[in-house]
Amino acid sequence: MFDIGGWEFLIIVVVAILIIGPKDLPGMIRSVAGWVRKARELASEFQSGIDDLAQEVEIEKISEEFRHEVGLEGANNIGDKIREEIGQSIDPSGELFEDYGNTKETILDDLEIVQKEIKHQNHSPDPKKPNATSLREHPKKSSGNDV
Repeated sequence: MFDIGGWEFLIIVVVAILIIGPKDLPGMIRSVAGWVRKARELASEFQSGIDDLAQEVEIEKISEEFRHEVGLEGANNIGDKIREEIGQSIDPSGELFEDYGNTKETILDDLEIVQKEIKHQNHSPDPKKPNATSLREHPKKSSGNDV
């Protein structure tokens, strides 16, 4: 860091003893050593951050090269590209995918209706209709074969 030889160091020590005094010199050396330690820690942390940033940039560069080599330029997700390719080879007309979407919507609608009905039954003031609490209070008799 600093190119200080033996004579320069000796002159610095003599000047420090004359200016600071022998009584306060050890405390001053400790505080200067603390500053140097903090400066080294900050430099080390900064260097670590720069190394992490460089590694991240390198990973992104390798990822872009891979996408270019594989032929996925502009694709954000390799999984989407694979699903698209498989979907075209299995279901070129798209009928299966459309049927799947319609069935999923129907099931979700039916589930919502059932959930509303269950909620309505649980809050039903009619004492003849069993609700969730009455089912818990009067469980069915078990045959012993239940798992």
